[in-house]
Amino acid sequence: MTHSLEYMILDRLDGAEGGIGSGNLYLHLRDGGVRASQATVGRVLRLLDHRNLTAKVSNKGRVLTAAGRRHLEELRHKEGLRFWAERVLKETQASTQSEYLQALHALRLLEGHLARLAAEHASKEQIALMRQTLEEHEKEIESRTRGKDRGLEFHDLLAAAAGNRFLQAAISMIWSWNKTIQDLWTEADILTGRSSYPDHLRVFKAILAQDGGAAERAMNSHYDLFIESVRKHFDEHATVSLDSRSLQAGG
Repeated sequence: MTHSLEYMILDRLDGAEGGIGSGNLYLHLRDGGVRASQATVGRVLRLLDHRNLTAKVSNKGRVLTAAGRRHLEELRHKEGLRFWAERVLKETQASTQSEYLQALHALRLLEGHLARLAAEHASKEQIALMRQTLEEHEKEIESRTRGKDRGLEFHDLLAAAAGNRFLQAAISMIWSWNKTIQDLWTEADILTGRSSYPDHLRVFKAILAQDGGAAERAMNSHYDLFIESVRKHFDEHATVSLDSRSLQAGG
């Protein structure tokens, strides 16, 4: 069940006090360009019922529950952030796109090395703080903040455990080079469609095992997902721009 399908269903149910049937919801989604079968819509509705986000009203269909309304507001907040991130990437000039990707690749190398060093040098106290931060992050994943502050905190703790202030200074310099790329990283899960928690957990387990190579590979994979998401948005925008120019030339 994708978040977009879940969001569109809950958004359609918002304010429908009399209830809306699954057939009408299916038609609404189809008219909105969503390719989902009626069986898929029914399956999503049953899952929403199970999560107490929707409820049946006799034979009239479904309505939002109080929990469903709260969840919808969180999804709307997320959709707003996604629209912002996609607009920023769409409006980024080609020369800046190249610089963004270069900066991210540099950060990938630096943070990967920090992860390796953290696996070799992290103290028991530092490991305990990382564990606590990850536990808090897991609890906040479904909240409005999505635990993003805990995710950023994990990176800070890892850097401190690595114990190399020159690498930390280099990372800080790259992030300070452009606030936009830093803001996009803060909202990385909006672009990737996935929380940073599983990646951070893999890095932490490697640090716990004092396996520097595994920690570095886990951090590299963490960055790879974000870099690929940014590159994909750039490529899609380039394709759209090229198609638009071709149509204009043909006219």
